[in-house]
Amino acid sequence: MKNIKRYIPGIIFVLMISYVSMFLNEYLKAYINLESLTIAIIIGILYNNLVGTQDIFSDGVKLSLKKLLKVGIVLLGFKLNIHAILKLGPQILTMVIIYVPLALILAMILGKILKANNKLATLIGVGSCICGASAVVALTPCINADDDDSVIAVSIVSFLGTIGVLIYSAVAAGNLNLTEIQYGAWSGLTLHGVSHALAAAFALGDTAGEIGTFVKMARVLMIVPVSLVLGYLYNKENKDNQKAKFPMYVLYFILAGAINSLGIIPTSITKILTKLSSIFILMAMTAMGLSVNFKSIINKGIKALLIGTIIFIILSGLSLTTIINFL
Repeated sequence: MKNIKRYIPGIIFVLMISYVSMFLNEYLKAYINLESLTIAIIIGILYNNLVGTQDIFSDGVKLSLKKLLKVGIVLLGFKLNIHAILKLGPQILTMVIIYVPLALILAMILGKILKANNKLATLIGVGSCICGASAVVALTPCINADDDDSVIAVSIVSFLGTIGVLIYSAVAAGNLNLTEIQYGAWSGLTLHGVSHALAAAFALGDTAGEIGTFVKMARVLMIVPVSLVLGYLYNKENKDNQKAKFPMYVLYFILAGAINSLGIIPTSITKILTKLSSIFILMAMTAMGLSVNFKSIINKGIKALLIGTIIFIILSGLSLTTIINFL
């Protein structure tokens, strides 16, 4: 019982900040969509660097970061519908299969050119090509990246995703002669987070929104092969020559997606599970912010932002050209 009690203050503190970030996100949404994840990280960093995270909270903060994160990722699987993804057709699925590794390779190349931290560049690529902040936090333990790198990557892909929503929404309001299918596919294929892709896709109508949702979910599913490949590559680099360990939470993520696709769980239950997923991941990101020393990340931020921006510009333009020609 004593062991459990030592976690309670930190968990409550993390939960309080998480709910504050959700409230602020709702309030600011009319002006700018930063996402609750980004706001939670900012609050955590400011508190830790201006006030200092008290020792009484440390155990609960660590638990939120390490354990709740993985539980949140597993529950995220209940958002997947594999049948709907397979119905997209070979052209769009091929684009997704090409887009994801292309973004990762480009991130790694840019990281070397700019002499940025290799794992940070990889996380920027992961967040850009799969599902934004959620992918970054999911893949961080796979490649044994530092918490600082994860915070930077989450902040940057969330920021770029927000900028992307504004740009894409302007395109939707303009007259570029894009069909709803083309625009929806473009939004789903290139925007960072799920919320970014859906916000932009639905700006042109329900059909565009539905296409954007399915394409985005196909990208989310790519987290499975990407986690295996990156886990192998980065474990291979270990000095101890350790064999790549299969991240079990990824297996549970797949199982959750498979169960959801069978349609055996009532919609009301899956809504609760996916809501819990969002809360747990948000708490993990809050805990991450509370663990960050701002001085240690500020020097890495500029290069990381440049990497993310270049990836977004190149792949957004390339994808739009491809979609116009083939869809």
